[in-house]
Amino acid sequence: MVTPAGTPDPLVAAHVPRDHPIVTRDYSLFTIAIHDMAERIGSWLDDQIDGATIFGPSRFGKSSAVDHWLQRLLSERHGGFVPLVIWSHTDSGSSQAVGSFYAHLLDASGHRLAQARRSPLERQTMLVERWIELAAQGGGRFLVLVIDEAQGMSQREWLWMVELHSLLEKQRIRLCVFSIASLQFFDEPFGLALSGSAHVAARFMLAAEPFHGVRTTDELAYVMRGYDDGSEWPPGSGRSFTAGLAPRPWAGGFRMEHQAAALMQAMLDTLPSRYAGPIDFPMKTIA
Repeated sequence: MVTPAGTPDPLVAAHVPRDHPIVTRDYSLFTIAIHDMAERIGSWLDDQIDGATIFGPSRFGKSSAVDHWLQRLLSERHGGFVPLVIWSHTDSGSSQAVGSFYAHLLDASGHRLAQARRSPLERQTMLVERWIELAAQGGGRFLVLVIDEAQGMSQREWLWMVELHSLLEKQRIRLCVFSIASLQFFDEPFGLALSGSAHVAARFMLAAEPFHGVRTTDELAYVMRGYDDGSEWPPGSGRSFTAGLAPRPWAGGFRMEHQAAALMQAMLDTLPSRYAGPIDFPMKTIA
């Protein structure tokens, strides 16, 4: 086969194992935004706010923050295990599909009979019992539910959530619902209030906080440092991603952190010449 002289090098070098996290994309670098999100949710819990929203554009790393970091960060901040259920919203179907809604939440809650054939009322009872059990495991009387992709929640699903909240209240269990949603979701509390669902907004949309991308060179350097000393492959090797993928440059002092200024300038150069918006780059642009 004839290879054209101008063929670029492959994105993934031949020597890189195909199960490396860089290849599979199964890794998450810690960011200032992740820290701020965990601190904000922690403060909402401290203030006994039962519902609030983290919002931001897509591809900014919100889901990665929830999936990889939130449980540990909240537990460290709380000084012990925080009972946490993470549900990536899945549409429940027709307006009568309350059973599917409960089944999705049972699955997210780790119930072994989540997919078993049950009536909607039986599934609701199973879910409430499971959440009471999880709250007890935390040594307290509260449970945190994080709804990722919450912009897809319908009004009827929010009303079903209100019912669950009320049922747990009767059992003296505090259900804290935090929505992780796209930017346009920011106006949803007002829309729900105007449509007659003010009690939904009053329970679950009491506060909101933006989730940012990378805004400064210092923030970018903080993220890039994760490749140098906040990562490891293979597991247990003590070798960071940078050290493993570029051993010779690493031995010579190369660090990804030191490339932050050049990378930030390269990203700024891609912006339109008359761009006047905020400097806020998605994490998917970087990692």
